[in-house]
Amino acid sequence: MITDAKRLLEFIPEQRWFGHKGNALVGIELVDEVILSDGPPALVIAVVAVNFEGEVVYYQLPLLIDGDGAGRDATQEPDRLRLIGELMAHGESVKGNSGVFHFGGPGLDPMAPPPGTGSVRVVGAEQSNTSVVLDEQVILKFFRRLDVGPNPDLELNRLLTHEGFEHVPAQVGEITYEGTIDAEEVQIDLAIAQHFLADGTDAWENVLGRLQTFYGEVDPADASEDRRFLTEERSGDLLESIASLGEAIASMHIALARDESAPDLAPDAMTQEDVAELKERIEGALSGADTVADLSAAIERRLEALAGIEDAGAKTRVHGDLHLGQVMTTPRGWMILDFEGEPLRSLEERRTKQSPLKDVAGMLRSFNYAAVAALFEIDEPGSDRWGELEPWATCWENLARERFLTAYLTRAHEGRFLPQDRDALIGLLSAFEIEKALYELVYEQGHRPKWVRIPEHGIRKALEDR
Repeated sequence: MITDAKRLLEFIPEQRWFGHKGNALVGIELVDEVILSDGPPALVIAVVAVNFEGEVVYYQLPLLIDGDGAGRDATQEPDRLRLIGELMAHGESVKGNSGVFHFGGPGLDPMAPPPGTGSVRVVGAEQSNTSVVLDEQVILKFFRRLDVGPNPDLELNRLLTHEGFEHVPAQVGEITYEGTIDAEEVQIDLAIAQHFLADGTDAWENVLGRLQTFYGEVDPADASEDRRFLTEERSGDLLESIASLGEAIASMHIALARDESAPDLAPDAMTQEDVAELKERIEGALSGADTVADLSAAIERRLEALAGIEDAGAKTRVHGDLHLGQVMTTPRGWMILDFEGEPLRSLEERRTKQSPLKDVAGMLRSFNYAAVAALFEIDEPGSDRWGELEPWATCWENLARERFLTAYLTRAHEGRFLPQDRDALIGLLSAFEIEKALYELVYEQGHRPKWVRIPEHGIRKALEDR
């Protein structure tokens, strides 16, 4: 055993990927470790159990450990990680203290130079995981917080790659662990490797930039009756791109709804019990949302209408946390990333089959966020300029929703997973938008109070739409 768990008590809470800042640490235990290179310093992958009062959370630590036992994050010296590309390319399995670490490379050519031969660099913008780019061709994402069982990011990307789905970067490698925890045999997914989108552009930043340009073209002399026409004229390319995003998301849902998939992945009918659970989740979230208490009665009426839905469509595996920050534009079209699901939810929740409308609602909420976030870049709420631009932001959001939904529904019809009745479809979509906006509201109250107005607006809009 080379990893000193006691030394990690000070190291782990300081890391940006540590998701339990502020929680009192009781202790850290080493679950297993594998020495990939003796060094010095030794290159080690460790799986540790972080103990809080009443909770145990598993984390993965790629470490460099000196002879005196002092350890540091291996990503501080990314060149040392090139060995992992070689292990994946050759499908190596390496024994740890008690279990086995498997390095797979189903999409890598074992006869070609392994990824990382030329260059290795760390992606610095991530919060909850850590990604390393090998030769500007492969991106290797280390899952930092671990769960026993399949990680949906690896699970679903593996499936979609196998299906030949063109809107995800192909999965080419993986790292998994097999061992024993508390006398039970477990498998834990540690990392996923995919094609690196060197020519990709972050959709969130792209849309914000184009919206700021659009807002900059607004003239006080523009007639309000021409607003829709001018918005379409000035942001037509962006709206067309959003329509093609709707087609790509529908295509993803069709691929995830294939009947011939394994039971964990094949679609099931969405039952009255599923609809009731959605209603209960929203009511639970609403109980802690004081700022929209005046809307409680309207939300409850909307939820009561769900009880009359006879055909709620199918529930399938879904992305689970879909928004503009999870997609990229490339010369080959849209690419969908990060299938881990909402980070605050458990693995069981993130792997639960749900209506694909959950993803649709997430993207519709993102259009609302983009429209208002771009306004924040220009002026403060309540200013003259804000008041002048806000109707244009609303107009753009409405058009983006229309274009996305029209394209999505036209394509999704082929998958037979949506409710056939229009009122049922709109009612469920509205409920998922309300659920997402309540989730956002809790986050904004704790992190960005000025942005609370965005999910509040989203809830009001969802109640208006029929």
